[in-house]
Amino acid sequence: MTDIGGISGDPRWQTAWTDLPTREDVSQPGALRIDRDKIPQAIALFSGIKERIGKLSAEAEHALRIDPMAEDRVSEYIAEVLTAKGLTEPECALSAITAFRDQLQGIIDRLEDTQRLITATEEANRQGFRGGPRG
Repeated sequence: MTDIGGISGDPRWQTAWTDLPTREDVSQPGALRIDRDKIPQAIALFSGIKERIGKLSAEAEHALRIDPMAEDRVSEYIAEVLTAKGLTEPECALSAITAFRDQLQGIIDRLEDTQRLITATEEANRQGFRGGPRG
């Protein structure tokens, strides 16, 4: 399938809508901002959603597979086309579910990295105030 506008060839669809945001994008108004003391809860929340999306993905792989209604060429062709629309085309349902799961994992990874950085910075600051190791 060629890129003629995205989902189902709809010319209104913009590919940029599903691109991962850059650092500049997330610093704009409307970006997700989380207080540092709420990071563990946010990680737990996004992890729970990702787990549910993983289950949905497994269900979708089974539910979106279409078997031919009869043993003729037309039925086989229709089943193949409908299965592709649900499972293998670039803008299919399974791809959307997978992309969402991957975006959730990216959010989780960034939150965990941020939490590690905050912890390391706070520890370095504590060491500095205690007159700890100096370079």
